[in-house]
This record gives sequence, C-alpha cells and structure tokens, in this order.
Amino acid sequence: MTDQTPAKTILALLERPGIRYFAASLAALALDYVVTLALFHLLGLSLSVAAGIAFLAVGLAFYFVHEFWTFRRASSGVSGRRLVGNLAVLVTSGFVRVAVIFALEAWREPESIWVTVYFIAGVACSFTTNFVLNRFLIFRDQGAAGPGT
Repeated sequence: MTDQTPAKTILALLERPGIRYFAASLAALALDYVVTLALFHLLGLSLSVAAGIAFLAVGLAFYFVHEFWTFRRASSGVSGRRLVGNLAVLVTSGFVRVAVIFALEAWREPESIWVTVYFIAGVACSFTTNFVLNRFLIFRDQGAAGPGT
C-alpha cells in the first residue's frame, strides 16, 4: 500500500507543466466556447470570425495563467519578451483555428451539431499548435526540466 492520498496524488500531478497546461487549457476552452457561441448566435458573426475573436481574447488573458502557474518558475513575472512571443503564438494558433473552421464552413454551413464539430476541429489544431509553440519557444527557459516535469 502507498501513503498517497487522492489529494496528494492530484497535487503531485499538478507539479507537471503538461498537466497544468491541460487543466488551464480546459478552463480556457470552456470560456472560449461560451464566448464563441455568444458571438456566433447573439451577434450573428460567422463561426470562424467568432472563434478567432474569442480565441485571441481568452488566449491573451491566459498568458498570465501560463506565466504564473502553468510554466511557473522561481523567476516568474510579466515578461515583455514572453508576452510578445505569446501574442505571436496566439496569432499563429488563432490563424490555424480560423482556417480550419473557415474551410469547414466553406464545405457546409454550420448549423446544429455542426457548430460544435467545427469548433472542436479548430480547437484540436490550434491546441496542438499553441502547446508546442508555447512550451518549446516561449516558455523554454524552464531549465533542465523536460516537458513532462
């Protein structure tokens, strides 16, 4: 038997940047989805435009979550270099998301469940782009710790 309680296990998992990134991303994704749907349904924007606006707004706010929690270091603090780098990553990842959703919209008008399917397809592509660029370019000065630590 081990002395690990569920709380200790969760705390141990949250010491890993990959797990923290996943948790922060789930929170950001929920907010992103709500904002996207609001812009799409309430303002009548196209799904690709709504997704792009929501992604950039939520992504910019989550720079601070990544700086102070996800990829935290002893020297964590607002960094102009990382903030600008994060904006570049957001624009790149946002472009990927919008391009995927736009291509799907061109194929078939999003309605009903297709709105969510298109959003998920865009998210999958932008999530991967965002993680790789943030982890290995923007927040790379983690020291010797690898991506899973």
